Amino acid sequence: MLKKASGKWQEVLLNGKTERISEFRLLKRKQENGHYLAVIFENESYLIIDPQGKTVEFVTAVNAYSTSIATSTMWQEASINAEGIDDELIDKLLAKWAQQAPTTHLVDCWVGLPEQRFLTYKKWRTTSGYLCGTYAAAVLLAYYQDYGMPNLIPSDIRRKDSRDAKELIQKLRKTIQPLGLPTVPIQVSTGISAFFRTQQQPIYARSTVVGSWQRATKRIREGKPVMIGILRLLGSTYGNHWVTAYAYYESASGERYYKVHDNWGNTNKVIPASWGNGTVSLP
Repeated sequence: MLKKASGKWQEVLLNGKTERISEFRLLKRKQENGHYLAVIFENESYLIIDPQGKTVEFVTAVNAYSTSIATSTMWQEASINAEGIDDELIDKLLAKWAQQAPTTHLVDCWVGLPEQRFLTYKKWRTTSGYLCGTYAAAVLLAYYQDYGMPNLIPSDIRRKDSRDAKELIQKLRKTIQPLGLPTVPIQVSTGISAFFRTQQQPIYARSTVVGSWQRATKRIREGKPVMIGILRLLGSTYGNHWVTAYAYYESASGERYYKVHDNWGNTNKVIPASWGNGTVSLP
């Protein structure tokens, strides 16, 4: 799980991928006395370990640590000097973690993107009918524009970091749901690709039609959100609906959940993964 060089921890194996460690920070959970260790990787994704060596959270997004902790309602940095953090403490916490962490994939913790990033899209709510596919697609594209591909959407349609989605939703509706009818994954992915063609962009959305877990968790581990279709027949309390997932949780006993923007006004809704059937994602 862990590798050392010259007495320092250098690498960690997470979900089958080697992450190189950049630095460590000591955190406190607000309104608690316990201390946690943030393991920050070279791309500024990060892992949080509790005092017992258990994984609390793995944030897969690049360039995430500094902005996420600064705006977090849960975490705050503790003074390293005041708390006396040193190599011995780091070794102790990481050794505890290595003893408990599975060798294949993380369990009993959230893995994904910072939920505060989706507050920009909080008011992007499906207004009527069956337009959830269009709205979920708008969230997906806007996230890519805001966090990695600033030129993905022309500025006359949506400016980076804008909370205004009116023009983007209108454009996407024309290619995804011109008749305003319910959609299946292939219609949504084809509609997104058609939108990009109108902008002379060679970008193609991809869809899957059965299940959701493998595709969704793969994308989220890569630091990317993914659209998930959820079905009434599978227990969805939304009925048949599209959401944008950005984090997942799997317990040691096999329970699975997603954290989603539900385009009903909730940016951090937790839903059972068993509701999912079909995905739409970008490269």
